[in-house]
Amino acid sequence: MLKLLKYDLKRRKERILVFIVIALLAQAGLWISSAKIDADLASLNLVIYSILAIAMIFIAVTGYFRNLKSYQRRLLPVTALQTVLSPMLLALLLIGVVILLGLAHLGIYRLLYTMDFLPGNLLPVGFRALLQSVWSAGFLMMMVMFSFTVALSLRIKGRIWIGIALLVTLENVFGYLEKFLFDIYFSGLDNAFNFKIYPGRFQSGSDFTIQYLPFNQEALLFEVAVVCLMIYGMVVLVRRRIEV
Repeated sequence: MLKLLKYDLKRRKERILVFIVIALLAQAGLWISSAKIDADLASLNLVIYSILAIAMIFIAVTGYFRNLKSYQRRLLPVTALQTVLSPMLLALLLIGVVILLGLAHLGIYRLLYTMDFLPGNLLPVGFRALLQSVWSAGFLMMMVMFSFTVALSLRIKGRIWIGIALLVTLENVFGYLEKFLFDIYFSGLDNAFNFKIYPGRFQSGSDFTIQYLPFNQEALLFEVAVVCLMIYGMVVLVRRRIEV
């Protein structure tokens, strides 16, 4: 698995570096052009890192699709499960790199400026929001991979449109089921922003603190079960494709 991950990373390292350099240049431009460090600038920084994370996921997913269509890749001695899991591991690795860049950026800000506009309990709040956001991105990535794996397994024209239609259908069906069963629309995405803000000076000089509301763990378990089913379905379809 690690050799497969290294192979995918080596083939796409130039594109990865291009996206990272563009993001860092954009961050430097914002920093130089800003008169002060405030919540607006921090929000723009967060948006850029979010776009960079999405680009990293896009690289991992498109690499998976290329591998499915590549005859040479199908000759490699790898299992269908490894073929499915390697882009997921690549996406997690690349998202981890984005997170480290963001933490380094935040550390520089905290060394040079007063950060009163951030919540006093930034670390626990940020860690929870980060985990839930990564889970939501991973869940969407699974739906994209599953939808287009099904589409690519078909021997008909217009498979790209079938994949898009299946993705939209899955997103709406799962969203409806979670809303119907647990009164929540995609637990990770909803819970990432399910908090209350309390004004007042609490700690670290901050003017407010954030408290998360309880979330439905059954909805999260439902999503984990759905992801396992999608992985199983992709493994079956990839195995059949390899054997053809």
